[in-house]
Amino acid sequence: MKHVSVIFVAAAMLAAPAAAQVTGEGTVRCGDYGQPAEGMPEAFSQFAFIIGDFTVGIRQWDAEAGAWGEAPYFARWNGYYGMGGRAIIDEWFDPGYGYREQSGVGINVRIYDEPAGLWKTAWQYSLTPGVSELYQQVRDDGMLALWQVYPEVPEQNVYFEEFSPDHWGRITRLRDPETGEWVNATLLDAVRAACPAAE
Repeated sequence: MKHVSVIFVAAAMLAAPAAAQVTGEGTVRCGDYGQPAEGMPEAFSQFAFIIGDFTVGIRQWDAEAGAWGEAPYFARWNGYYGMGGRAIIDEWFDPGYGYREQSGVGINVRIYDEPAGLWKTAWQYSLTPGVSELYQQVRDDGMLALWQVYPEVPEQNVYFEEFSPDHWGRITRLRDPETGEWVNATLLDAVRAACPAAE
């Protein structure tokens, strides 16, 4: 099943050098991720794939090769149930966060509005001012579509694809200015991170 969300990583890609980067201390959760509160609607499970610690390779689409390029940058994305299991909270750490001053950190708070049948999400990022307001809703084609309510952004098509229980990706597609077709742009390739063994 495919899903959608948004996170802005332009600053992360500009901040990291051309070699692979990892995040520093304080970016690993590897603990109690919580659980959904009793009585939450079935739709609350739509973002369950994001629960846990993930290492994220930032990969660009290679149109000539027709494939995703290798990831020169690696970020961190951790998800857990918050607010007593009534919200899904996910933390983003730019490549090099924890030891590079230019690297930022962000957080999403996702709350499912059952009467409206959609997710309402607040996104806060340390390198940009203000809070972005995002809505997400499952479309007829089964995709969990996302649109940004505030502030206004250029049109894009963003969705999640689950490859396995421990591997998913967030794909951003942009319109080709000549053909008007959606074309692949960026893949945030998330693989479950190994957690230290409990002592």
